[in-house]
Amino acid sequence: MRGAQLEESILGASNARARPVMRVLEEGLELAVLAVRATAGAIFIGQTSDLLRCVAAYGPDAKQLLERRVPPHPDLAKQGIERRSPFIAAELASDPQLAAGSSQTTQSALLVSLHDGSRALGLLQLVNPKSPSRFDVRDTQVVAGIARYITTSLIQTSSLRRQEGLAAHDPLTGLRNVRELNTLLTKTVTAARRSERDMALMFVDVDRLKRVNSKLGHAAGSEALKRTGRALQRAAAGVGEVFRFGGDEFVVVQKHASKESARALADHLRSHVAQSTAGPMRSGGTLPTITVSVGVATLMGLRHLNGNPPSDLKARLMTTADRALFRAKSAGRNRVILATGRDDRL
Repeated sequence: MRGAQLEESILGASNARARPVMRVLEEGLELAVLAVRATAGAIFIGQTSDLLRCVAAYGPDAKQLLERRVPPHPDLAKQGIERRSPFIAAELASDPQLAAGSSQTTQSALLVSLHDGSRALGLLQLVNPKSPSRFDVRDTQVVAGIARYITTSLIQTSSLRRQEGLAAHDPLTGLRNVRELNTLLTKTVTAARRSERDMALMFVDVDRLKRVNSKLGHAAGSEALKRTGRALQRAAAGVGEVFRFGGDEFVVVQKHASKESARALADHLRSHVAQSTAGPMRSGGTLPTITVSVGVATLMGLRHLNGNPPSDLKARLMTTADRALFRAKSAGRNRVILATGRDDRL
């Protein structure tokens, strides 16, 4: 992962998946500060000097520096990005790393670029060593090694998080996959039983997808799945969570539900898919209206709940919803069937 991709990953660090990247930056900065006895320091991310943005800070004005996304001193930024070896600058009273109103000025600054061997990724800046009052050649050597560590760790961590994100999502639709479904479903069933509330699981099956494939080609079938996934995601927003189960099936989990609200959501999903999937395709031709059949099972609708572990209840929910889906398909498709006690059987 390089350049803009890495920058996007770091600057999007409010996202839970980006927190490990921020941890690398913060720990690397603190290590550098302590190694050379600096009073303050900062890491700026960006590929050119005018795009550098502060993403990690250490010292008395760290909070203000981060909140205002203060850039580095323009002259230092240009030198720092263009040079691959650390360098020391002195007496920069106007250095913006020390926030306006601070009692400190930059007496000595040590800067080193963060780069992946072919392009700049950012800049590490340390200021005002405590004792002695100037950075020396040994300090530049130490910080150069730490900068390489930070850069390598960033690239490895960002790539790992990206791989984990891909592993958790279906590549065609972008929806979370079966692995994520199993994790969420276990937690949801456990929480529902603990609080004695109801929840629902819905199996959603695209009607006659094979017919689309045979008439318009597999590209049209893939487009139908993508549009169906988007339609389900929009229709369930704020109420249910959507997953790609595989083939032509999706699963929707409604964490807080009753039979009535689950039925209403399922009907909304079904109608929204039918209303929003038809239309021209980039590859040529027009995708016809896509419809879905939905089988719905609620936790409280299962028989003999007491004494059953969450893993058993999860499996029964899925089996019961699947049987309700089969009945919806058999009854003519493009409809919702709510499971009954007869669907919950061994």
